[in-house]
Amino acid sequence: MLGLLACDASLALVLEVWSQLALGGVVAEEAVMTPSQAFDPAEFKRNIRTEWRSAAAGWRKWLQVVEAEEGGQRHSAKLVELAELQVGASVLDVGGGYGEPSLTAARAVGPRGRVVCTDISPEMLAVARDRAVDAGLANVEFVACDAEELDFDDESFDAVLSRATLMFLPDVAGTLKRIRGFLKSVGRLAASVWGPQPLVQFSAAFPVVVEELALPPAPPGRPGAFALSDPGRIAELAAQAGFRGVETGTVSVMFETDSPEQYTEFIRDVAPQLTTLLVDQPAAVQERVWEKVTDTYRRFQGADGRVRTENQAIWFKGVK
Repeated sequence: MLGLLACDASLALVLEVWSQLALGGVVAEEAVMTPSQAFDPAEFKRNIRTEWRSAAAGWRKWLQVVEAEEGGQRHSAKLVELAELQVGASVLDVGGGYGEPSLTAARAVGPRGRVVCTDISPEMLAVARDRAVDAGLANVEFVACDAEELDFDDESFDAVLSRATLMFLPDVAGTLKRIRGFLKSVGRLAASVWGPQPLVQFSAAFPVVVEELALPPAPPGRPGAFALSDPGRIAELAAQAGFRGVETGTVSVMFETDSPEQYTEFIRDVAPQLTTLLVDQPAAVQERVWEKVTDTYRRFQGADGRVRTENQAIWFKGVK
């Protein structure tokens, strides 16, 4: 997720536009509003599409980082495990982005199964299609659609998955209720969101940029990367949507690069809203800020020189 962010945006607004870190999920926003302006869901979603359009190339470039065995692969595998997918099952992925956890689910359900990968960004789904072809998976369909506007027949799916997406939706409660209707009797939901910001180390660049540019705080309560970082709140929303047996837990998602400099390059490519924040700054300011971002990632550098960040995702599951 990227952003054409005004330089009076706050950390909360910057994080609103980040997807997926998503990594690998839905929604980002180009925030052009100041903290004093009212939140406009329609504008939010228009900007999401713009942001993901320009972000897709970055996600494709860094797939080896975000989908490493201890990274995205672990994240997707956990959701597939929680959903208890069976061979031949039908699965809906809400906010599948570049194809996760869709492709992992497609392997689990086998050729007789069916996976529908949805995302607001056609450009991200193009990456997903290419990955499916490369993996020889013919049981995945791709649908470009806003997560809040999905429209399937009732009781169409055995399971619904969603990886690092729901926290970016303006109407989480309504979306959970809607996707519950798509599930067959005793169908399962397995989803994840990012944990608290200090426990999501890949996001360490954002507070640095905000501090260096002296950006003001934004109003609370808006969609964003950490909007659902309270497990109790997630469980409450799922239960209110009608899911039974709701449980929550965490999974650690690792992102690793060869050096702090490479990690900064990674973040700049998958979150270009940071670059946009700096674009009108003098060259000396830009250089100083990016050096500080790189220094921040040195905290996660091992003896071998590689940077390894640990990022907490909160999972939750429930049964219709």
